[in-house]
Order: sequence, then structure tokens, then C-alpha cells
Amino acid sequence: MVDLFVQAALADVIYLLPLNSNLITPVIWASRLFKTKLIVEMYISAYDTRVREKQDVSADSKSAQLLFAHDRLALSAADRIIHLSRYELSYWEKIFDIKLVEDKIAIAPLFCESKLTEYQHNTIQDNCLRICWWGTLIPSHGIPTILEALHKLQNNQVKFSCQLFGIPPKGREYLLNTYETQIEELGLKQVVTLRQDLKFTDDSLPRYLVENCDLALGIFGDTEKARAAVPNKLIESLTLCIPTLTMSTPALKEFFDPNVDFWACEASPEGMADTITQIYKQTAYQVDWNKTRKKVLQTFSVKNYHQSIAQVLNSVKADLIGDK
Repeated sequence: MVDLFVQAALADVIYLLPLNSNLITPVIWASRLFKTKLIVEMYISAYDTRVREKQDVSADSKSAQLLFAHDRLALSAADRIIHLSRYELSYWEKIFDIKLVEDKIAIAPLFCESKLTEYQHNTIQDNCLRICWWGTLIPSHGIPTILEALHKLQNNQVKFSCQLFGIPPKGREYLLNTYETQIEELGLKQVVTLRQDLKFTDDSLPRYLVENCDLALGIFGDTEKARAAVPNKLIESLTLCIPTLTMSTPALKEFFDPNVDFWACEASPEGMADTITQIYKQTAYQVDWNKTRKKVLQTFSVKNYHQSIAQVLNSVKADLIGDK
């Protein structure tokens, strides 16, 4: 804490990095004391993620109240807010009952690690549709909905296999058994596999996906968070040029045309099964996946992120000059 005030005394700007809203109170004190500008990069809301999504913090606990207060303060006290999308900020405005000033907002879309661009999916001709999903086993991802859809797909006489590369949230390892049981009860054990052996961190998963996946699934969770976010896995799969199906949400329209850039459907087992059946029978609407990949690489890139940050810093610099 002493370091914060020493550094703030010598600074013009305090930049609160993502996942640090718990530090917002001393940061605001330092900013006001030394009359610096405050930039907050709000990658996620800790309150929304831990209390509303993962539910590892009880909604009526003091910890939840503190998370709420920190996130609300970080959003409302900043001179500039940097976030992934405007739509999700609107969602947070409702949660925290605040109204953000448009001139203070900068959008810096999420980006994949540049090494992902080294991989590119090749069209696979096969009688069996190989489906893949990856991510954390949280409500917004909609694993129960996906499994119900696969059950209906099986009844539609679609030949497929599905591999779910799913990691449970910390403290909720029991979800692995929950979903294994659902797979067995739905009669999907021969065609659906739940795995944890491949990862993006060591490149084993993207390398596997471009060679063994015909269709990537996005998110299908019936939660406000799911409808407000641009899923990481959507950007990852499109970067890899893998044909992708995700649920249709208003948030996606900020960056995409969902009926052109990829396949989208309603987040229901019936909607998913019908769309995947069309994909299998090659009657779904045509998508130029290479064109979509180029669009993703232009928009969701490290270069674009750096440019967005640079614009914010230049804007703050102009404010500082104007204040003198």
C-alpha cells in the first residue's frame, strides 16, 4: 500500500489493471490526494462472476456486498473505463444501478494469443459429424442444454461424436460426476466424452481441434451474463477457422452479423438439434469461414487492443494538458 502512494505521488495517471477492483478504495484515495487521472480496465465484474455466475459466494453474505461495492465504485469513480464491449457494460449498469458517461468509455475487444493464428482448420469430409466444446463448467455455458440437444440429435439419426473439454470451477469438482451421470442417463455414453487432458496453455487443444473438429459449439446458457457477453470460445474457434454454432444474443451484434459470420440458434435443445441436423445434412445457410476468420483477426487482435489503450492514454493526456 505504501508503494501505491509513493508511485502515485510521481504519476499523472493510475491504471487499475483487470481483476483488481478489490484495490479500488486505496486507489481512489491516492488518485484524489495526488490529483491523478484514474483508468479502470474492467475485464470482468468479480461480483457478477462469483456471486451471480459461479455462485461460490453467497448472495446475502458480507463478501458479496463487498464485491458489489468494489465493482460499483470502480465503474463509477473512473475517469476512463476500458472494457471488452459496450453491451456488457449496459448489463452491468443495470446490476449496479449506475449510468456511465459515454465519453469515459473505451472499447478494447478481447483477443486470442497470437500463436492461435498459426493453426487453421481444414475441411474434413466424413460421414460422422465431429463436435467439440471447451471451457469451464459454469451455468452460462449451458452444458445441460448441450447434452439435451445431443440426445435429440441422436434421435434424429444424425451420426456424430462429441468431445467436451470441460474444467469445473474450483470447489465444484462434483460437476464432472453430475455431467457424466447426465451423459449416461441420456444414452450418450457411446458418442459423448467429457475430457480434461488437453489445454490451450500448452497448445495441445488447438492443435487437436483443427485436426479433429467439424463443428465447435459456443455457449447456450440461460443466464443474463451469457446473453451479455462475447464468448472467448467463439473468438477462439473462429480464429482457428472451425465452423461454429452458438446461441443468438444481442451482444454478438456489436461485432458480428450472426446470420452471416457463423451459425446461430436459440438456446434450447430443440433449436440446437434442428440447426445441427441442418448442418449435418448441409442444408444450413452458407458461411464463408475464411472471411469470418479475417474479420476476427482484424477486430479481436492484440494490435487493435494496443491501439484502443493508446487512444485512451492520449485522451487522458489531453485532459491533463487542459487542466493545467
